[in-house]
Parts: sequence; structure tokens; C-alpha cells
Amino acid sequence: MPNPHILFTTVCRPFGGEGEGDSVGAELFHPQITREQGIFSYRQVVRCWALDYIAHNIESSSVVLHYPSEREFVRELKKHRYDFIGINFVVATYHKVKRMKQLIEIYAPDTKVILGGYGTVLSDEELSPCGDFICREEGIGFMRKLLGDNPEGPIMHPYAPIDAPSVFSYPRRSKVAHITGGLGCPNGCDFCCTSHFFKRKYIPFVKSGEELYGLMLLMKKEAEKAGDDISGFILIDEDFFLHEKRAREFLQCVREGGKPLSIMGFGSIRGLSKFTADEIAEMGFEVIWTAFEGTESGFHKLKGIQSIPELYASLKSRGIALLTSMIIGFPYQDKEQVMKEFNIIAELGPSLWQVLIYFAFPGTPLHEQMVREGRYLPKYSDNPDYRTFDGFSMHFTHPYFTADEMKNLQRELFRKYYETLGPSLLRNLRVWFEGYRSLRNSSKKLLRLRAEELGKCVRGGAAATYPAMFFGPNKERREEAKAFLRDIENEMGPLSAKERVLCWATVPLSLWTWMKSRLNLFQQPKLLRIQYPPTPAPRSERKAVELHSSFPVTIPAAGTTCPSYSCAVESKNAE
Repeated sequence: MPNPHILFTTVCRPFGGEGEGDSVGAELFHPQITREQGIFSYRQVVRCWALDYIAHNIESSSVVLHYPSEREFVRELKKHRYDFIGINFVVATYHKVKRMKQLIEIYAPDTKVILGGYGTVLSDEELSPCGDFICREEGIGFMRKLLGDNPEGPIMHPYAPIDAPSVFSYPRRSKVAHITGGLGCPNGCDFCCTSHFFKRKYIPFVKSGEELYGLMLLMKKEAEKAGDDISGFILIDEDFFLHEKRAREFLQCVREGGKPLSIMGFGSIRGLSKFTADEIAEMGFEVIWTAFEGTESGFHKLKGIQSIPELYASLKSRGIALLTSMIIGFPYQDKEQVMKEFNIIAELGPSLWQVLIYFAFPGTPLHEQMVREGRYLPKYSDNPDYRTFDGFSMHFTHPYFTADEMKNLQRELFRKYYETLGPSLLRNLRVWFEGYRSLRNSSKKLLRLRAEELGKCVRGGAAATYPAMFFGPNKERREEAKAFLRDIENEMGPLSAKERVLCWATVPLSLWTWMKSRLNLFQQPKLLRIQYPPTPAPRSERKAVELHSSFPVTIPAAGTTCPSYSCAVESKNAE
């Protein structure tokens, strides 16, 4: 098939409909991390970056749709003829795939459908009515094989930025650039879809620290061409610090470059313990998502040289905010034990937190165990409603909790963290403020420059203290916000008249944010459509692809996994 035309798409919006889990959608922070924080919740739509990566790495022209409505999807099918349509989905959104397949049969009946993503852990029997091809590994290699491209060609990284997180309905003009360092995770936690989807193997997209640093410089240049202001990077790599040689090469490149970076990344206690807090700060990490899970979970990734309290304290003192994940529903946990672990995490003082239910995701050892032991609840084993396969519901019997009790406890913990620690927005600012104070007189120039950047972030975010002073969860947290603003002014000087105006402006913006949420206004993502031109590959030979009419065809190759979901799943099975 010469010059095939390809459409890659996410499932259609809207999200959060009747019967759907409220944790599944186009955002990560708001539904899964800062939920229960009301007006202080971070809002940020993430792209399904896997689709951009695949489109950028094949020799055929393609279009990528992020979060179309059904009307927009149909309009695309009517306006353009496609030979293939690739749909990325997770188990909890498979019902949307079924609806999209119906639309394809009506408006593009000759088009072949490719299913990819973590939703492909479902059986061929379940998926075959919706897909001509099912890919269950790394997606670029799969599409290259299908189209006759060179499957061993280099991986090119697209410039695919997203808006920086916003609060109080105030849109930030800056962007966050994205780089996928690799897929999969060798840690092999029994509940983790990411790890077992890739057979506990790590698939590197970036093989050296020098390459990673060069990519960040390249992304900055691409941003300049596009007229974007890049405020930082999101590095998708399930346990970046575990790959010590590459990380140390990257550290050396940053040191030689002499300019501080701003990175959000992921790392286990085991991986982080390979480096000093100064080294991690020099690399440029400002937010790190790491796992606590449970005190008796026994996962190897939780074992490091330092104790967890020592590690947290040292990282926070360098201006590195921690996003900590907790899991409830381990067999050893009763209510008393869960609250003990809650208190341990609260004492660690993370800036952000996630509480997930121990979830037996299809394709994982935990799922196999629950099925083998007959512990799956009948409503999920006999005729499962996949819309709740999201890490926010319990599907098997537990010695101490019913499914409803577990769900209520999860919500209670999210709320209790918020009431105990306060808004994550202010906790991030507080950590960066402490980093500014501790690093501004460092003997290392790179850390002094980092302190300057952290100071700018804190000063620019000082306005967030006003909503916290008026609308914080309780009196103690409101008083903390007042004290924090005093600390900022004592260290950095009093706020200017302009800054005071901005502070007061956040109050009506907060009320508007509350009203939008209550009335469910402007809560859905907008369509993002990207046209990718053909990527030349002079060294590869194009091969015609013969499509057999047999149905379905399962190719045991690449799964069009979405790194944005991948980080959520690995960093605690969120999707």
C-alpha cells in the first residue's frame, strides 16, 4: 500500500460521564493527585504522547487527534480518507472505543482499525470486534513493521509541549516540554501494569546522558521557533535514577552547560539513593514522583541506602518537591494500620500525594492470583464493568474492608492529607522557598543559579497565599499561609503595589473557579489536531504491506502505549 494515510487518536471526550470513573480523563493532577483540594487543584491537560511519538517516527503522513468530541471525530472521517485509524485507550475507556468503532463503520467502513495502549491487556475475544490489528508492545516498532518502514531506525523525539499547570482559572502562558526517556520498568511490582505490559523489561528511548541533555537543548530551540516560553520539562521514565550511568552522564552535561534546568521526573527510593541531594538538584529536578506504597508491601524499589525520612529531608532542603504515592488495600492493612501509614507519610511532608487502591489490573501477577484464588467479586468477574478499572475501586475480597468501605476510605485520606498538609500549591512553593534559602550561598555556581530560579518561582507564586488565607481547609492552614507570606517578604522584600493587586485578583478568580466546578462548566479538554508530514528514511526500503481479510489479526509487536498514562500507572497504577 503506497503512501498510506493514517489517523492516530485518543478516545473521544467527554470524560466523567454516568458510570465512568472520575479518575480517568485528559488530566493527571486534578483527578488523581490534587482531587479533594477544590479551588487549589492543579489543572493541566496532558497529551497522549505515544501518538505524537509514533506519528513523528513513521515515513507516512499522519494526523493526530487529542481528545476529539464525537462530532469532531466524525468530521475528520468525512473530510479525509484514512487507510488506518489507530486508537489509544486504557481498560477503563474501552466502552468509548466501541462507540468509535461504530462511527468508523458508518463513515469510514474500508479503514483498518489498530488498537493500542494498556487497554490491549484485554483478550483477543473481547477486542477483536473493534480492531483489525492489536498491538501489545512498543508502538513505533509496531507501526514501522506494519507499514514496511525500517523497524530498527533511530527514534526521533517530537516537540509536543503542554500548557504548564494552572490554578484559580488563571491560564499560564508558559509550556512544559516532554521527553520520553524510556518505557517499562524492571521493578516488577505485582500490581503494576506498566512493568508487566513490557515483561519487566526497560526499553530505552534515550540511551545516554549526553543524548538527553542534547534533546533538552533541542526542545528549547524548537520552542523558540514556535514562539513558546518553556518553563520546564516532564521526563517520562519510570525510574530514571535506577539507570545510574546515564544519569551521571546527564549530570556532567548539565554541569558543563552551566545553566539550571527545571524537570519533573520519577524515581524510586532505591534509585534516588544512588545520588546525593546536591547531585539531583544540580540535574535540575524540582518535582519527583516517588513511591511509599505501604510499610509492609516489601517491594524492592523501596530499599535504599538512606532511610526514607533522611532522603525526603535532604531533597526538600535543595528545593525538590516530592509527590508521594500510597496504596491501600494490601492484605495486612486494617483501618488502624492504614492510619499509621497515613501519619508516617504526613510526617514526611510531601508536597503532593496520591492514594490508590491495591488494584488487580489484567495482565499482572496480582490479577492472576486473585482469579486463581477465586477472590474477584462476582460483579467484576462475571460481567465486568471496565469503566471502573482505574485504581479507584476494589474488585476483590479483602479481610478487613468491603469495596464501598475501601472507596470511602480512599476519599477520606485524600481529604485528610489536604486538611493536614494544606494545598499542594503552597507546599510546592514552600519547598522551593527552602531550596532558595539553603542554596543561594552554595559553593557550587550551578546551585546558586538554581536558587535564583527557585526564588523567582516563589516570588511569582506569592499571590497564591491570598486564596489560602481566605479559603484554606481550616484555621491552622490559613494561618500557615499568612506566616508563609510574611517569610517571603522578610527574605525577599515587601510586595509591590502591582503584586498586591495580583494577590487580591486571585480572590475573585478563586470564586469563579469554584463556580465552574460546581456547575460543571469548562471542565472538558479541547481538541488538539496535529498534522505530521512524512518522515524521510533514505536508508530504509519501503515495502508494500499486504492486508489480509482475515479478522482479527493480532501482531505480537508494539503497543501504542501512552507515556502520560504510563507514568500514572507505574507511579501507582492510576490508569
